[in-house]
Amino acid sequence: MPPLTKDGLAEFLTNQPHLMKLATLTPEGWPYVVPVWYDYNGESFTVAGRSRARWVANIRENHRVSVCIDTYEAPYTRVLMQASAEITDPAWMPVSPDRAIRYIGEEAGRAYFEQTRNQPRALVRIVPEETTTWTGGGWHPRYAD
Repeated sequence: MPPLTKDGLAEFLTNQPHLMKLATLTPEGWPYVVPVWYDYNGESFTVAGRSRARWVANIRENHRVSVCIDTYEAPYTRVLMQASAEITDPAWMPVSPDRAIRYIGEEAGRAYFEQTRNQPRALVRIVPEETTTWTGGGWHPRYAD
């Protein structure tokens, strides 16, 4: 189960529309996980959420988040992160359908963009602080007796 190289990680995070499973903490301390679309610039992620989404409120209260981005088919690839999140522009509105097109295709992406472009959103920036990656199957030697 080798880790991804720096280039392999960048390729994995930018070339396919993987869903990010974003974990926040509720005010009571419970984990709250939501799948989200993301953009990655090589250093941080950008996620757009509905302004009234529970996970956005959780980030307003506690900036610590965890991230899982993985594949469902062999050879499995997994990226796990501990990160800090900040709401960078609560009044942000999308100006381009690019993210929607990346995730659901040209026609559906443009339609989704047009239907939702005026809805209030929060723009969230997620900065990884610790990253663990691996690809392939089997057990890492540290788990062997």
